[in-house]
Amino acid sequence: MKKESYERVKTLLSNNSLLQGLEDFYLDDLLKVSEVRTWSKGSQIICEGDVGDAVYFLLSGKAKVCLYGEGGREIVLSILEEGDMFGEMAILDDKPRSANVEATKDVECLYVSKDAFLNYLGTHHKVYIRFLGYLTARLREATRKIGGLALLDVCGRIAHTFMGMVKEEGTASTQRVVAIERPTHEEIAAMIGSSREVVSRALKKMSQEGYIKIEKDRILLYLS
Repeated sequence: MKKESYERVKTLLSNNSLLQGLEDFYLDDLLKVSEVRTWSKGSQIICEGDVGDAVYFLLSGKAKVCLYGEGGREIVLSILEEGDMFGEMAILDDKPRSANVEATKDVECLYVSKDAFLNYLGTHHKVYIRFLGYLTARLREATRKIGGLALLDVCGRIAHTFMGMVKEEGTASTQRVVAIERPTHEEIAAMIGSSREVVSRALKKMSQEGYIKIEKDRILLYLS
């Protein structure tokens, strides 16, 4: 990898929560045992049922984690953006991939093989401890989503989903309005297990009642 490319990838990798704020050698050692791979929009990065042979650090672009049901119905489990990691579950339990990951924009990832990543964790204890914290956060988020889907009406599920899309820096207690990138009605429906028509009506109601404001490329959330 050329020096300019190396430094660019290293800077992007530093946005990941496992590596953020650590000394340079943590990033350098990971880059030594990995490679950069790219996928175009619409490409399947991971397929449900495949062997889990690598972990991915998303450097740029956007992807969705999803499941496909009968008749092609899609459920979106999460949206992945720059700084996110995915593919880690299957390398830990040696079971097949549990979901699909599809690029919704052109994607660039750091690809780390299973053996290389596990060896890296074993010799870089700060990252290992952070990795345990990351898995715990994932479990908490799954619990939050399950509770939202089971206990809330459509408007509540949409609000629940939107709040999950807010970056941590946008949730300060003094901030009464936060913005998220505007998903399509189809994407929202896939995330909450509903239909586009139901979502459209719910968004209209939420907008009329002053809970959200829908703009061209973003949605403003008005926090109570």
